Amino acid sequence: MISPLTSSAEDRAGALLTVDLAAVVENWRRLKRKVGPACDMGAVVKADAYGLGLAQVARALKDAGCATFYVAHLDEAVALRGILGPDARIVCMHGPTPGRTERDFGAYNVIPVLSTAEQIKAWRKFAGSNDVLMESFVQVDTGMNRLGLTAAEFAAHMNDPEGFLGLHPLALMSHLACADTPSHPLNRLQQERFGSALTTFRAKFDNARGSLANSAGVLLGPAWHYDFARPGIALYGARATVDGATWPTVPVVRLAARILQVRRVDAAAPVGYGATAQAPDGAKLATVSMGYADGLLRAASPGGHGVLDGIKVPVIGRVSMDLTTFDISRVPESSAVPGAFIEVIGATHTVDDLAREAGTVGYEILTALGARFHRRYLPASPS
Repeated sequence: MISPLTSSAEDRAGALLTVDLAAVVENWRRLKRKVGPACDMGAVVKADAYGLGLAQVARALKDAGCATFYVAHLDEAVALRGILGPDARIVCMHGPTPGRTERDFGAYNVIPVLSTAEQIKAWRKFAGSNDVLMESFVQVDTGMNRLGLTAAEFAAHMNDPEGFLGLHPLALMSHLACADTPSHPLNRLQQERFGSALTTFRAKFDNARGSLANSAGVLLGPAWHYDFARPGIALYGARATVDGATWPTVPVVRLAARILQVRRVDAAAPVGYGATAQAPDGAKLATVSMGYADGLLRAASPGGHGVLDGIKVPVIGRVSMDLTTFDISRVPESSAVPGAFIEVIGATHTVDDLAREAGTVGYEILTALGARFHRRYLPASPS
């Protein structure tokens, strides 16, 4: 018989991830205050709510009044339906696999985003043959050249009496390519193209609404808001900019890695795989129980940092699968001990700081967060 564990999950973990659900809700409310009362402020919770926990984040947002949730894949939508129950509006942005998954969209009341002529045709066939009256989003491409009907495809469907026959579109949508660069001319061009397409669409579907704005799109201003806003990254505390100024998001994540060993280097010597870094004579090093298998990207090896006792400590040597070494030479002896924690993400070393050091974006840092952390959720405040 195997004896039960006597230690706590927190004590066994190599790193602790704290998610402040009240901060997520506050970020959502701040964005909601940026738009008019007629604009539905939803929440993008794909990729396990950007790595922070779909169930916990979605429930907190629903309790705060969020009614519309956006995911990428059908399996995410099915999981979310089980979490939130029958009342939430769930939009699946990748839409159905033509001829294969429409029935599951119907069974779980998931609103599909129809981005291709094939998806539209298959959805029409499903709806017609099964006498299904379900809302959908239709996506048009306005300049990103990723998903959505091209201008020619959209015109062809509008000019064909049967092009959208049997559809009940809730909204026309598109996606901004450069909203995080407010001065980029493509923002205005996409808004103009989308506005024109929506006017045309409403000639056939007069109740259809519009959806264009992501997090940064909300900050571009009222011309981009339309009827459904789809913020993602700003909900999770990453930096957003508008007119060159930082939009004040509330930090959501704290990630702290446990120190396994502290050592003093007696003579200058290499550190880590490949001997790519040299520790100087007398340097003090701390190795923590966290590596790229946990989401601390290997690309952070040359310039990554953490914080210990309020002091910035640099990564030295390569980030390996389970271990990372920091130079803690400037930290007092009393703080630099095994069992203490180096903060990798926090108020003074943010998701965006780590992303910049690794040459990437906050999206990748958050969605790469591993499953081996002990996770703590600070509860959302009452509405």
